[in-house]
Amino acid sequence: MQKALLLACAMTLVIVSATVVAADQAEAATPQSVAVESTIGTDRVVTLTVTCNASSSCAGSLTLKLSTGGTKTLSYSIAKRASKTLNWTLTQKDYTNFTTKRTAILTASGKTTKPSKTTLSKTATLKVASAKLALSTKTYAVGTGRSVPLAVQCSSSSGCAAKVDLRLAGNTVTKATVKAAKGKATVKLTLPAASYNKLTTAGAKYTVVISESKPDAISHSTSVTLRKTKPVSTPTPTPTATPKPTATPTATPTATPRALSKAYTQRNWTPTAYDTCSAELHASYRVLGPDGKYYPTWHPATATDPTTGLTCTFGHEHGADPANSDIAEWVAERYAPADLMRGEPTGLPFGYVSEVLDSYIQDGEHDHSTMSMRHEDNGGHKVFVANNVKMLDADNDWLKLADGTQLECDYLIKQHQGSHSPDATSNNAHETLFASRCNDGTEIITTMFSRFGNPNEIFSTCATNTAIATVGSTLPEGDGGRRIIPTLDCVEENPTDWSLYELWEGASKVETTDGQVLASFDPWYGVRNPSRMYDAMASTSTTNAVSRPLALAWLATGAATDYFWAGLSAFDPFDYQDPRSPFDGAQRDFYLGDLKLTSPGATDVVYSDPYGGGANSTETTGSIKQLIKPGSVLGTVSLARQKFDSKADYGKNNGVHAPN
Repeated sequence: MQKALLLACAMTLVIVSATVVAADQAEAATPQSVAVESTIGTDRVVTLTVTCNASSSCAGSLTLKLSTGGTKTLSYSIAKRASKTLNWTLTQKDYTNFTTKRTAILTASGKTTKPSKTTLSKTATLKVASAKLALSTKTYAVGTGRSVPLAVQCSSSSGCAAKVDLRLAGNTVTKATVKAAKGKATVKLTLPAASYNKLTTAGAKYTVVISESKPDAISHSTSVTLRKTKPVSTPTPTPTATPKPTATPTATPTATPRALSKAYTQRNWTPTAYDTCSAELHASYRVLGPDGKYYPTWHPATATDPTTGLTCTFGHEHGADPANSDIAEWVAERYAPADLMRGEPTGLPFGYVSEVLDSYIQDGEHDHSTMSMRHEDNGGHKVFVANNVKMLDADNDWLKLADGTQLECDYLIKQHQGSHSPDATSNNAHETLFASRCNDGTEIITTMFSRFGNPNEIFSTCATNTAIATVGSTLPEGDGGRRIIPTLDCVEENPTDWSLYELWEGASKVETTDGQVLASFDPWYGVRNPSRMYDAMASTSTTNAVSRPLALAWLATGAATDYFWAGLSAFDPFDYQDPRSPFDGAQRDFYLGDLKLTSPGATDVVYSDPYGGGANSTETTGSIKQLIKPGSVLGTVSLARQKFDSKADYGKNNGVHAPN
């Protein structure tokens, strides 16, 4: 009996020992494994999961190569018996190549350093992600409640999550988020009152943009028709009437085709080799100006190409979305033409002042021949939004209404600020749209060519009080302010973020012929990563030259290696327009300062020339309508300067590049 027990125990020990050895051998053979997500969405992210099967932590690196182009090395460190997700964001160029082919082979080869040194590899076929959330109904009747119940269908077994935007002429009207299980769902949208009031029973075409985040990141759009429901009336008995002769019906008048501005036909955007959106898609973002002409307007940096259903890039951006401003609709209504028809697009007209200036100069009744025409590029129009700004006086004390309520103002600004070309090194006048409305009754909507200092004069970031003479501009003198533009000698000697900081200090006003100032405001606009520096050595007696900050990364001696330039030396030199460059002019901030107003009269409206001068109550050829209404607090009080958007970057992972 005792021998039998000893034999059984020995056999058990052998079996257990064998099991442990087998487990250790398996662990040693595959201490780490790699899994690859099989799709790439419009976020351009390739996702891998590395699992550590070992009884101690794992570490190593993976080199990823995509057959359609692109390579990336990722390092990792993982706790024992755990997993870690690694993400590789493709460049826009590599993603475009991938979507063109629709499929690609990913090769992942790696070296492990923990728990032991070995190699691992993985290949996988990747496909373009497909949309899983789709509209199932494309026509909706909108009642007085202004509700738009979008009917959608989720085809993913794991459910769908997305942001849904309803847009008209490229502008967001309303938006919502949705999380849905597989099957049918409803996304509840509500039209703003102004949009509902413009809606007719005939209907209007809107665009629904669905940006899915689950199961894959992918954006797509669908056209829908919204119609206002017909009012239901109580029927009344129809009296018998004596028949009358039938009148011959008159023809229904048709709307005259709208004219196109020069900003729309001559200064509109055209794609570069780095951009994937078409000029036609860009031209679809348009609004009517006060003169009834079409103008370019704000649009996102990326959009869904209606011909492919894929995300494309414009390569430039226009700053903050004006739809996020609390006064967007109020401003849009002011810039709409008097004969606006239902369904016609309104918003911020880019280049309107240039169009008016042409008319002003060519006015046969007055001699304005000494003025120069001024047309600016499309990409330089930038939008700034600030809602519910708590106002401070010059002593940094809160301003309050008579009942003790905090004085607050909303701001919506459109400023042309190009930071890539020599233009601003000489020209001081740049198109401004400045609007603000406050809870003390203050209202201002004004547009003009604001002058930032004098023409043919800039200041360097290394010597902000010493003017640098430039050449070439025939624009009028300024009323204050200045343009601080980085210079090559300054940045080359001090390659830092502060030496590259470009700052335009404004000083704008609307004044009457006899010099009475009706409105004055002085916002500043900063660019933290411009793509140009003024180059005095390369300039001539007739031209202003600029150099590229990017080039400082590859100087033979004294190359810039910190701040924006960090890591660039690892690359072979590339063009300043390449989206890889950190100098795209998209990191911008702005400062609000004084806002002083004097009532122009009972109507609160005057008409000025394109530079804000000669304001009076009579509209003439080449004049611009300005709304100026002082409130109960603002008017003559001096305000503290406040900074906004100190960390804003409108060019992050969206294909934006110089010129922007």
